[in-house]
Amino acid sequence: MEREAALADFEAARKEWEEAFSRVPDDALTYLKPGDDYALGGLQVHVNWVLVHYRRVLEGIVACGFKDLGPQDPPGAEPRAREEAKRGLSPGERRKSLDEMGRLHDAVRAGVKRLPESDWTRKAPVVYGAGQDPYPTSPEDILDWLRDHYREHVEQSADLIQDWRTATAAG
Repeated sequence: MEREAALADFEAARKEWEEAFSRVPDDALTYLKPGDDYALGGLQVHVNWVLVHYRRVLEGIVACGFKDLGPQDPPGAEPRAREEAKRGLSPGERRKSLDEMGRLHDAVRAGVKRLPESDWTRKAPVVYGAGQDPYPTSPEDILDWLRDHYREHVEQSADLIQDWRTATAAG
C-alpha cells in the first residue's frame, strides 16, 4: 500500500477503535472474562502499549540506519503492561488513556511522515526479544501491524461487552 493511503487507513482504524471503545460501559472497564489476559478496559491499555512498542522499533530502525536492531523495550516493561491490561481501567482513567493513545498515534504517524519515501518499504533486521532471530521489518510493516491491531480489538471489545452483560445479568 502506498504510504499516504496507509496513513489514511491508520487514521480510519484508530477511529474505528475509538468508536468501539466508546461503547464500553464504565462499569465494564475492569471486567475480565475468565481465562483472558486483558480486562475490557485493559484492551485500551494494551493498544497503548503496542503503540509504544512499535514506536520504539520505528525510531530504532531509523536511528540505526536500517541496520541490525536489538530489543527496544526496557527490561520488565512488557510484563508491567500485561498486568495493567489485566487490571483494566477505572472510569476516571479512560480519558487519560485515550489522550495518551492520541499522542502515541500522532507520534507514530509523524515518524512515518518524516521518512524519505524510499525508506517506506526498506527492511531492517529487528530482534524483538532476547534470544530471538532477527525479523525483517519496514516502516510499512509497522503501520500495517498497528492498523490491524486496532481493528482486531474492535470486534473483540464488542464480544466482551456482550460477555460482560451476560455475566452481569446472571450474577
